[in-house]
Amino acid sequence: MKKTIIIGIVIVLLVVLFLPFAYGKYDDGGTKTYTSLTYRVVKWNKYVVNYNELDENGEPMIETYCKTSVFLFPNNFKSIDELWEIEKQNN
Repeated sequence: MKKTIIIGIVIVLLVVLFLPFAYGKYDDGGTKTYTSLTYRVVKWNKYVVNYNELDENGEPMIETYCKTSVFLFPNNFKSIDELWEIEKQNN
């Protein structure tokens, strides 16, 4: 009996710590985040201005940055803007 209670508590603790939930959708092109207490998954879908390429009007090209990133504890508690700065540094 005691063993099943301990196993139940461990299972509930693991679910609370690692089960992600959809946190939000942003107006930057459709970026979505899935968050748990130990990590955050960000599906980037963000409009980015590319100043190295010009369109037919001589304006900078607007491209879509599409990638999925995982941010582990303690970075999972940062705002989406702070995570974008980390993402830009990594690429």
